[in-house]
Amino acid sequence: MVSTAKARRAPRCDRVVADLNAEWDLLRDGRDEVSEWTGRNSGLVACRHLGDVLDLIAADPDAVLGFLVAEAQRGSGTAARVVLQAMLGKLVLMARRQPWAGVGDYVSAMWDCIASFPLDRRPARIAANLALDTHKMVVRESRIAAQVVLWPHEGRFEAAIDRQAQRDALDHSRDIALLTARGVLASAEELGLVDQKTSAILRSVYEDGLSPQEVARRHAMSPSGVRQRCSRAMRELANHAEALAAAG
Repeated sequence: MVSTAKARRAPRCDRVVADLNAEWDLLRDGRDEVSEWTGRNSGLVACRHLGDVLDLIAADPDAVLGFLVAEAQRGSGTAARVVLQAMLGKLVLMARRQPWAGVGDYVSAMWDCIASFPLDRRPARIAANLALDTHKMVVRESRIAAQVVLWPHEGRFEAAIDRQAQRDALDHSRDIALLTARGVLASAEELGLVDQKTSAILRSVYEDGLSPQEVARRHAMSPSGVRQRCSRAMRELANHAEALAAAG
């Protein structure tokens, strides 16, 4: 989820976050580019300054972020800065999970990801995809292998991953099998790969070991609905196994 609030401070990123928030305090009343944007985007017609644009992201994230990313790719540093401010809280949370990377690394990567984001191919869930792309870039640049916890050989999560890997032949799907279910799902939620309900269903299956029938009763669904949701989620996790392994 995009947060328009100022990011909470952590000891290792105080200065970066404080400087960015101080800069935003100076920028937020800017009106010049906003008046141009409202003339070309009716969705921004009520916005008078940059602070209004930032606040609007929470109400219609894909529409506003899509417009801003497009503007940034046309050369607007101001548009890119609004996107960065919207994502700052998320960057802080991701950086806190990594002992080898700071929020400055995530901020630098985010700039690059905004500039190269493929809007034509990924027009939806822009915030989640930007966060995921940024995380992947930081992991690649760090060149530090992620530490993982082995999953028990008889674990149902490992078996499900292996079956999915055989069906889809995904390069990185085996990485997920090395993580605990709890760690995988926590990282998947943080990266925006699964919603809260899907995560709860997966926890019922892979943490609590319930059958599809038991899970269906717990979550007021049909057993077939449980299987379909789990299947879709497993494909999504397998598609992003490298990032999940690094975030675990």
